[in-house]
Amino acid sequence: MILFEKDEFDKFFNPLCCKNKKVYYECILQLIEKSKTVPLLYETEARDTLVLYLRNCTYAIEDEEGLSVDYAEISNKKSEFENASEILRYFRQCGWISERELGRSGDNIATVTPQCRKMIEAIERIFNRDNRAALTNHIFAIYDILHSAFVTDHGRTHRPYVNILVPVCDSVEDLKNELLILRDSIESIMRMVIKMTEANQLGQFLIRDEMMESFFNDYFFIKKDGLIPGYIEEIEKMLRIIPETDVYKNMIKEYQEFYKVDESTAKSVIDNQLNGIMSFISYDYVKEMDYIDKKINKYYSLYATRILMVLSNNVNLQTYLNKILMTIKDFDMDVKKEFLERLSVSFNLTEHKYVGKKSIERRKKRKPNTKSGAIITSGLSDDEKLKLTEEILYAYPDKYGVKQAKNYFDRLLKNRDELIPDESVVKSRDDAMMVAASIIYSGSMEFPYEVEFLGGTVETGVATISKVKIKRKVSENG
Repeated sequence: MILFEKDEFDKFFNPLCCKNKKVYYECILQLIEKSKTVPLLYETEARDTLVLYLRNCTYAIEDEEGLSVDYAEISNKKSEFENASEILRYFRQCGWISERELGRSGDNIATVTPQCRKMIEAIERIFNRDNRAALTNHIFAIYDILHSAFVTDHGRTHRPYVNILVPVCDSVEDLKNELLILRDSIESIMRMVIKMTEANQLGQFLIRDEMMESFFNDYFFIKKDGLIPGYIEEIEKMLRIIPETDVYKNMIKEYQEFYKVDESTAKSVIDNQLNGIMSFISYDYVKEMDYIDKKINKYYSLYATRILMVLSNNVNLQTYLNKILMTIKDFDMDVKKEFLERLSVSFNLTEHKYVGKKSIERRKKRKPNTKSGAIITSGLSDDEKLKLTEEILYAYPDKYGVKQAKNYFDRLLKNRDELIPDESVVKSRDDAMMVAASIIYSGSMEFPYEVEFLGGTVETGVATISKVKIKRKVSENG
């Protein structure tokens, strides 16, 4: 293994195993973040970054000066510039920073080595993990990689084993690990809840819901949203179809050439890997999700029980009351009555209720002088309905005027002399308003139609209207 065979990696883990390990870890994080913002990190920029960090460092630097050549000679007695230079020299010695090499600017290059970068990123993922989208990202990755196998002339299909099967296997393993971590996290939450001895602690824990937000945010997204089950179903379908494709044959050939084995051995390995993925997606994934569901339900039950015990001063009153009732059930009636009376004096129960947000919420002021376009049919007389209808019509004179109403019914009746509006006619709010306008303008000389009330009402998709007949007026000349 290169880690143990090459001398340059002999001290690779030393910065994480000494007095100032926290300082070194924060320093290499600073250099990694700085390298993301520049095309090439030079020693001057790296030193300035470390100097700025050391000036604002919250850790007390331990004195390592003169201890051993395996450690950096940094000290609280030295300036930030001297300590930064010593840290850069130490990182080079341990293989965390590239060897001295002049760049175009004439300054030495100080890029973080790929091995160090990957190690620090792995530590960050393991110990400072962000679980907001870990599960869904792995599922999306599995789907996207498998889907590329069915795209004509996709880049991944040229080397399907290393570019399709291996990444899918890695994503499946990562998904397994995330589910295991999630399952173990519930145990840690339960232990934390059991240690809480005050109602205030439990209340704050419930209000903030920090643990649920940190560990189960992505999990609840998968359970509530219907997106992920669709992806899982598509992944299962692609895994069933892929052995029938040319990509599968090319996987076997590529594995043969890469590992120098015969076709049967390569086929056996490829089949085992595909079957393992299929088994996990179809069975183990569902099983793990159901198990986590049960564990979360147990967590809430434990939380409720713990609150009851804390509020009752860690005394299970129900157990004691059961024992008392079982003891006195064989007593004489007089003794039993006297016992219960004395027992009732010993307890003073008071009821407490929490003040909710709605109780202290200030009501919003209504805007004055605002007109409402809605007519509440219940509780209004015919005169009031007519008055409100007129107000709406007068508020929109250009839209529901006499001329507009005449043109509307001219188009509607065409060659007919009369019409009874029903749900086939009144399809929108404007249709209902035109029927109301016909009632208002029926007595006007400018309006060539009259309205006859037939009694009853007609149900439409817009509103309930009076049953009327709209017909053309008969002229005096006949």
